[in-house]
Amino acid sequence: MKNTNSYILLKRLFTLVIAVALSSSCDDDLLEDKLLSDTSVDFLYSTPEGLESAVVGLYTLNREIYQDLSLNGTIPLIPQAKSDLGVGITGEVSLYSRLLWGASLGDYGTTAGISAYWVRNYKVVDRANAIIKGAEELDDIDISLKNQILAEAKCMRAQAYFTLYRLFNNIYITTEPTTPENAFDVPQDKSSVDEIFALLRSDLDFAIENLDYFTEQFGRWNQGAARHLRAKVAMWENDWSEAADQTEAVLNSGYYSLAPTTKDVFAGELDHVETLFAINFEKETIGGGGPHIMNWNMVASYADAPGLIQSVENGGSGAGFISLNSYMIDLLNEDPNDDRKNNTYYIFNYAYNDESALPEGKELGDPLDLYENSETDQNEFMLYYRRQNPGVLKFFDETVEPTDRNHYKNIMVYRLAETYLIAAEAQMMLGNNAKALDYLNTVRTRANAAPASSIDLQTVLDERARELGFEGQRWYTLKRTGKLYEFLLDHMNNDNMNESYPEGNPKTILREYMQNWPIPQEQMDLLGPNYPQNDGYN
Repeated sequence: MKNTNSYILLKRLFTLVIAVALSSSCDDDLLEDKLLSDTSVDFLYSTPEGLESAVVGLYTLNREIYQDLSLNGTIPLIPQAKSDLGVGITGEVSLYSRLLWGASLGDYGTTAGISAYWVRNYKVVDRANAIIKGAEELDDIDISLKNQILAEAKCMRAQAYFTLYRLFNNIYITTEPTTPENAFDVPQDKSSVDEIFALLRSDLDFAIENLDYFTEQFGRWNQGAARHLRAKVAMWENDWSEAADQTEAVLNSGYYSLAPTTKDVFAGELDHVETLFAINFEKETIGGGGPHIMNWNMVASYADAPGLIQSVENGGSGAGFISLNSYMIDLLNEDPNDDRKNNTYYIFNYAYNDESALPEGKELGDPLDLYENSETDQNEFMLYYRRQNPGVLKFFDETVEPTDRNHYKNIMVYRLAETYLIAAEAQMMLGNNAKALDYLNTVRTRANAAPASSIDLQTVLDERARELGFEGQRWYTLKRTGKLYEFLLDHMNNDNMNESYPEGNPKTILREYMQNWPIPQEQMDLLGPNYPQNDGYN
């Protein structure tokens, strides 16, 4: 009875989330919200104005996980930490990369961090369900507005369910919102893969039919983003024709193009022709836009070295908790002209900028080179990793003080470069290698890298790593292609760091079943007694 009551309390909390979301708004360039005098649940789901505000609330919920500052801002970086491209150096985020956290039912990282992905995505689902049902049952509403509301809510639901399935595998789906009548209903079993993907296809197909490519308010779902997500869903079903068709539609729409240079991709507010979908952050907006500290986790603590102070040119404030591993660095260094490492996506050199503390023989502008990534000297390689290791600039807000770890940078979710790489893989799988190469080389050419002359899955995965690294897609891509366990065994972290972890080398801890995240025990306790935990965690 205790577990059932806890489940009911959780579901009832979901119904209150929207009241908080109503306080969310954005300025002219962001999502627009309206303060309402009547904020009752009846108003929210039974009037056009209420439904419009409820949709805006979905975007607030969708942002929550990125601005969660608990665990030193680790939660939005868990997928990056658990991928094959990063090295966990210190801090909470490194506990996930070394499998001390998030790899069993009993560890704190599962309870605190992994649980956030389950709970918050189901929050989005529950609110989307309420909006969809309210809109479907409302007659006194303009049909175009109704379909817009439905399309955005269905995109949010599809994105949430797709994330849950890719992370947890054993998930349940429902299209019914929480009500007093169903509050005691407890899921007894996981949903089938067929059921899950049938809903994903249905939701996204509706959205594609009813969303425009252009939206005046940056950050809303649009047809391009919906088609992009539909292509990603199709790839998980090995439906290469569907993936090819959807990407072709986006690429030929006339609404999108690659940013001119890699330097432009993550500049400013991301409101440009390459962005398909981004998470909005804005300081001092009504009800939200709180900061995130993703950049701080992923840029080295270079200012601890003599001769350097925190600066915009060096990537702002950094703690050096997680960063590029040797495998990722080698991929970026394969082509010496590849400019993604030249303070665009990644920063490989931190420049001396403090004349008062320059080491002997160094000049302003010289790259920091005091440390070596030793294979054996732990003190030396720890100094290297913390202060000198290359960092990630994709979450860097150049408008804040360089000493401030709190950033308000919008976060890229989907962009056209990935559409090109999805198209390349789909065409390759369909046997159209020439077309696949053309798509892949469009991305490489923008990065000033030499065109590839042949294509296979490894070529696609390597290019996805260089272009999309640390944007949160890598874990899903490797899992989809059946390469996750193999690539983690080969590349996770770096060998000298792996051997230094007191709990042991994570490569010896890794098990194949860990490709599915554990469903946290407190969530299992809220489900039916026979609900299946993912294999390996019982």
